[in-house]
Parts: sequence; structure tokens; C-alpha cells
Amino acid sequence: MLRKIKKSAVNIKSNPERTVCMKRFQSLISAKKLLFATMSLLLILATVGCGGNSTSEKPPAENTGTESKELFPLRAFTQTTFSETIIADKLGFFEDEGIKIEYVGTIGQGITQTQALEQGDIDVFTQGHLTDVAQARLAGLTPVATAPGFVDDPDNPHITYLVREDSDINSLDDFAGKKIGILGFAVCTDGFVKKYLTEKGLDPNSVEYVVLPQAGQIEQSLINGQIDVTTSHTPFAGVALAAGGVRMVAKSYDIVGTPAAGLAVRGFKESFIKEHPDIVQGFANATYRARLFMENNLEYSKIVGAEYLGLKPEEVSSNSYCQEKNIPPEWAALWFDMSEELEYWKPGDITPEEVYTNQFVPKDPPASDAEIGK
Repeated sequence: MLRKIKKSAVNIKSNPERTVCMKRFQSLISAKKLLFATMSLLLILATVGCGGNSTSEKPPAENTGTESKELFPLRAFTQTTFSETIIADKLGFFEDEGIKIEYVGTIGQGITQTQALEQGDIDVFTQGHLTDVAQARLAGLTPVATAPGFVDDPDNPHITYLVREDSDINSLDDFAGKKIGILGFAVCTDGFVKKYLTEKGLDPNSVEYVVLPQAGQIEQSLINGQIDVTTSHTPFAGVALAAGGVRMVAKSYDIVGTPAAGLAVRGFKESFIKEHPDIVQGFANATYRARLFMENNLEYSKIVGAEYLGLKPEEVSSNSYCQEKNIPPEWAALWFDMSEELEYWKPGDITPEEVYTNQFVPKDPPASDAEIGK
């Protein structure tokens, strides 16, 4: 079940009742001093409302003609991984586009972001890959990817494979016959491992995949000895490595060897795109701006992201983020090739053009972004 976070208002009651006690003026006080004291007292009474409740309020501020525009509430799942959504939100990039992100809670077990999108629980999906979008459309749902997210990188990998420090697993070749924890069956989880073992002539069916969908569950299961290998995403790889007792044995870039292998996408359902193209464009602008900023200011971005996630900056492992304005078609083709190779669907069942659009070309960010965090 989707768990929504309800906002609670706090009403603060105050008692403005105040009384002012006057001492008798001495009979010998001069008339001049008496007049000054009386005028001062009247000023105090007018200010605090002596002897009763005051109903006076500050006069309205002068209209300067720069009234703030009401922000469009865009509902999204609460972020559990380090992402450009967090940075765009915390640094005010969404607000600059007239958007306010409203986090509705974490995603429940047994539901996907595209399902929640279709049934109206969220307005935008902020996790997933083109394969997820394609499978949802094949099932009759209507998500469309409108912007790229993170990509794969040898220094900031999409997937980090962790084993216990005392494990005899030292390479991808040793994955055959092992228990591997995954968030769910997908190209980037079991798919990458199957691809590697098949190409190496090893038995991909010898692996036992254990589905552990909750955030941080995979890494804890490794420590507890329930699995042999993790398929860790950010920030959980960094958290586990910082805690100790585990080591990295491989990364996704070792398997596919291209940034395209990490291509994450963000998007909306068809009806929302038709009804609110300005909001979709604003989202594209803000997240592109965040992706560029994160790539150029990673350490500061980790500080911002860590505060949101409730972690220490040194615990936050990061991805690299797509520097292209839109989804590169050749990268999309790679995902379709891998998906068809892994038999997620048959060739011709669906095309990339049905899954994503590059019509929302983001604008260039302001030069002032270079001064943020300095």
C-alpha cells in the first residue's frame, strides 16, 4: 500500500492580555514633566492595547508589484536515493520554474512508480529505466520518459557489487552458483549479471536471485549472511562501505562499459503531458540544471543530499548524471537491445519512440549557479 505523509498544522495560541499599572505621580512634579509622561503613557497604551485584547494588526505591506506566483504542486515519491530531484528541490531550481515538489511518502512494496503514476498517486516518476517504461506501456499504462537522469561511470557506478570482507568471491566470474540480492527483476539487476555470465560461457541459471525491495535491505542481508552478493544502488553502497565489513568486488561499468548502461529516466503520463506541458518543460529545465550542477559540484551536492536523506556526506555514494539535454537515441537503442536480448519483450512489440520523447528541450542554466555553495 502506498503510504502518504499527512501534513499537520500546529496552532499556536497566545494571550495578548496585558495590563499597565500607573504609579501616582508626585504632587510636586512639574507640569512639563507631567505632560511628557502622559503623552508617553498614551503611546504605550496604543501600542500594547492596555486593559483588553488588541484587535489591531500591522498594516498590509505596500504592493511593490512583485507578488510571488503561486507554485504548481507536483507530487512525487519521497526520495530514498541520492538524486537530481533532491538537488533541484533544495537549491530552488523547481521554484524558479513555478513548481513545488510535494513528497507523498515512500513507495510501497508490490507497486511500481509507473503504476502509482497511472492511478493518480503521483504526478511524476523519478526512478526507473526505459525498460520499466516500456513494460508498463505493454501492460496498458501510459508513462512517457521526458528527461534523462543518472548514467553509468567507472568512478561513480550505476550498480556496485558488494561482498563480505571474508568472502571468497573476487570477480564477476565467481557469481555463478551464488545468491545475489536484487531490488526486483530488471535489466540492471539480474539482467546485467545474466549478460556477463552468458558472454563468459558460464551458467546464468545457476544464480539464485533474492528479491529484497526495501531500501537498505540488500546490504543488511549481506551482513547477515542471507545472500552472497549485492546489486547496490546509491546511496546504500556508500553507507555499507563506510560502515565496514564489506568490500566492492565489481561494478556495472565492468560489464557494459558505457555511460548508457546507467541511463535512468524521469517522466509523466500522457494525459499530464497534454494538460500541463509548461510544467513538464519546467521539470526538464530544473533537473537539467541540477544534473549540470551535481557534476560540477559533487561534494557540495552530497552535503545537500545527505541532509535530505539523513546521512553523513561521506556515506553518500553518487552516480554520474547525464550532461545531455535530452535522452540520447543511441543510448535508448542500447536499452532496447538489452531488453530484447533478455526477452523482456519480442522485437517489434514496442519501439523507443513509444517510450520516450525529446520534445522538452531544457534551457541553459544561469551563470550564477557557479556561485552556489562557494
